[in-house]
Amino acid sequence: MTSVLFASGAAPNTICRASTRPCRRCASVAVRPFTSSRRAPAAPRNVTANFFRFGKNGFKAEDAGIVGSQGRDDYTYDDVEQYFNYMGFLATEGTYDRMEAMLKSGLHCIDIILLLACSENDTPKVQEILKAGADPTVRGLDGKEPLELATKPELINMLKEALTTKKGVAV
Repeated sequence: MTSVLFASGAAPNTICRASTRPCRRCASVAVRPFTSSRRAPAAPRNVTANFFRFGKNGFKAEDAGIVGSQGRDDYTYDDVEQYFNYMGFLATEGTYDRMEAMLKSGLHCIDIILLLACSENDTPKVQEILKAGADPTVRGLDGKEPLELATKPELINMLKEALTTKKGVAV
């Protein structure tokens, strides 16, 4: 353990030794007051919690603008980048090369997110963007459709339903 020498202002030419446990005589080292590991009981506070109510007695999440409020053309490059980062593609791949290649290929941003979400079996995101107008027939750079990328049964059923009703394709 190394110690540090400080010149004290208490007496001229006096040198104090400060280590990890400074002495109280040393005026140049700030000494932290002792506090016990027990905390004093906190004074009672009046705390109120206000929650936004959804559902029957409140608003739907879509009406509140939380989920599903975007349309097909509201999705931009930033949304693709945020989803790419959120799902950890950047961490595993190390670059944005695949995302940039998809964007340069002319695919719509929402369709890129659909392909990425299907490859990760992200059911809530797929449901959200199909409702916003993603195209379930889009093909990625590898030529695969979202239905070929998905492996979860519930996600496959959702995509099949979107394909049969064309509910995912914006008019």
